[in-house]
Amino acid sequence: MAQLKIEYSKEDYPSFENEIPDFLNKVLPLGEKEVLNPENELVNLLLSYHSDDGGAVTVTRVKLDWVKYDPEKKTGKIGFKYHLAWHYACTYSDRDYEKNDKIDFVIDHGAGLIILTFLDLNTRSTAEEF
Repeated sequence: MAQLKIEYSKEDYPSFENEIPDFLNKVLPLGEKEVLNPENELVNLLLSYHSDDGGAVTVTRVKLDWVKYDPEKKTGKIGFKYHLAWHYACTYSDRDYEKNDKIDFVIDHGAGLIILTFLDLNTRSTAEEF
C-alpha cells in the first residue's frame, strides 16, 4: 500500500463535519495547474494504477466525485473521477476515457495531515505461486 500525506493548516479544518468535501477540495492538489504538474504525487499514484496499460498515459483532470466520512473515527473514502489520455506513437493513435477510483483517507488533526492510502495493485497473488 502506498500512502500520500498532505499537510494542511489547522485554520482550514472545518468547524462542521458536513464541510469535509469542501475542505478536501481546498486542500488536495486538484487544481488544473497542480494536476498538470509532473511532480504531483496524487496524480502519479493514480497513474500507477495504469502503468501496465501500454502507451504514454497522462492525467489531464482530477476532481473529487464523492466523500464518505466517519467523524468519530476521522476516516473515510474519497471517490476520484479523473481523465486519462493515452498516446501510442507507433500507431499514431490516441485514446482517452474517464476513470473512477476509491481511496481510503484519514484526517490526523493533531498533526495537520490528510493521509490517503492507495491499494498496491502490483501485490503478488497466491494463485501465481502455483
